[in-house]
Amino acid sequence: MYKEIKIVIVFLLSLFLASCHSDEEYLIHGRIRSVSDNVAYLMKMDQLGNMVIVDSTFIRGGEFRFRGHVDYPEMRFLRIGTRRPFDIFVENEKIEVYGSLLLPDEIKVEGSISHDDFNYLSSEFESIQNNKNALILELSSAQNLKDRKKIREINKRFSTYQDTIITITKQFVLNNPSSVGAAYFLCLLSSHYDVKKLEEIVMLIDPSIEDCQYVRYLKDELLLRKDLEIGTDAPSFCLKNSRGEEICLENYQGKYLFIDFGASWSIPSVRRYNQLLSLYREYSGYNFDIVSVSLDSDECDWKNYLAEVNPQWEFISDFLYWSSPVTKHYRVLNLPYGVLIDTQGKIVLINPSVDKLKRYLKQVLEN
Repeated sequence: MYKEIKIVIVFLLSLFLASCHSDEEYLIHGRIRSVSDNVAYLMKMDQLGNMVIVDSTFIRGGEFRFRGHVDYPEMRFLRIGTRRPFDIFVENEKIEVYGSLLLPDEIKVEGSISHDDFNYLSSEFESIQNNKNALILELSSAQNLKDRKKIREINKRFSTYQDTIITITKQFVLNNPSSVGAAYFLCLLSSHYDVKKLEEIVMLIDPSIEDCQYVRYLKDELLLRKDLEIGTDAPSFCLKNSRGEEICLENYQGKYLFIDFGASWSIPSVRRYNQLLSLYREYSGYNFDIVSVSLDSDECDWKNYLAEVNPQWEFISDFLYWSSPVTKHYRVLNLPYGVLIDTQGKIVLINPSVDKLKRYLKQVLEN
């Protein structure tokens, strides 16, 4: 689930966290065998999905310690030297980390209830995924043999796995409504399921952790999902272009409009520009337009980028990076991202590939 973890943490870090004053602190005590490095690092993901160091300490005889405070339990990552980091749910308790670097997947974390909760649900998820993958192999074999009876049987078994993890998670949260580890797991699960399907579980979470960043993310997602669905009105916005002119969604009334979210610092966004440029040249004469909303924070860098590409459509930005209200309204979790709206201002495609976008435009504009 690493990719989903990355994509979801990037968004979580953009949320404002409520501050709490407390004398409580965490103590992480590591006892790791087969260590040749001298430094251990405690890390987290920044808004771009990169690992950043929040603390470091020396390793002596395989032992190390971290001290600090968190307002709520929080997913962090522990790295020994240059080795691959492993996750550790930090909370204000004494946490023991032990094992051998020769067996990194068997390193144990004890003392963090949030870590235990998250690991339990993650292991259930992985088990279900493994069973589904095994069924896919069986299905492929049955299809090659054209065994229709076997195919129907496998499809029936496969369908029983679809919502199993939701049932397990719902029961867990019902029994552990204050589990921050479970709330974090739900955030990751929202990468696999429509968050509205998780709404009943989210409503079971205890109010005592409602200000936790993971719970706030889930509730914000539920609110945004109500506004961003196929067939609903596209959220309105007004942002300025590089000439200081205000460009609003209403400027494109009566057109098919692709709202492209990207940034000058995002290599995938820059690559997609060339694909969109080809599409724009093909369909700009067919009542179709593009507007690019840039998640840049440095106006100078952004303008330098625009000078290089000489864009054929409007590029706009408020330079608020991931904190831009527009990204919240359109549920932008990663870049590039885009939404197509029709001539009535209704959403018709959410984050389509350029190929899918082209097929749709061909169907509605050329017929």
